[in-house]
Amino acid sequence: MWSKIYRATNHGLVRGLAIYSITWPASSVIQQALDPTWNKEIDIKRAIKFSLYGALYVAPTLYAWMRFASFIWPTHTVVSHVTKAVIEQFSYGPFATASFFFFMTLLDGGSIEDAKQEVQKKFFPTWKVAVTVWPVLQTINYCVVPPNNRLIFVSFAGLAWTVFLAYIKYEKSKKVIVNNKSDL
Repeated sequence: MWSKIYRATNHGLVRGLAIYSITWPASSVIQQALDPTWNKEIDIKRAIKFSLYGALYVAPTLYAWMRFASFIWPTHTVVSHVTKAVIEQFSYGPFATASFFFFMTLLDGGSIEDAKQEVQKKFFPTWKVAVTVWPVLQTINYCVVPPNNRLIFVSFAGLAWTVFLAYIKYEKSKKVIVNNKSDL
């Protein structure tokens, strides 16, 4: 019986589900604690939403992408790994970023229209940051980490990224409109 459990938990997706169900809510808690307006109470409901989203959406979609990328680029050369990382950022990356803002808005009780507006407002600035971070991390992942541990590597690398996503998602609008230079 234990060997069956071990074999099941040794599968990359199962381990990814387990890790993402921990790292995503941890990221939410860290982001809440870093917020200067924090009132010393953790929003447990938000952390649970992050756990559900991370485990039930991010882990399976990222696992599927990594399997697909390994199928398309089966060679283990630096060029194929860099190619996977760059292509990922321009295919899976936008999908993942838009999905995060869309589905987390819905999980927070927003409407589909609210979710669309959230994506329109926050997608591009967030994705611009992702383009500078994720190709490097994924190149390291593909070059150094064994295939069955890649999803786990990404989940830990993504801990800081998810803190950033949570910050962007829940930041209060701080736009200041400056009419002329004398207002500076």
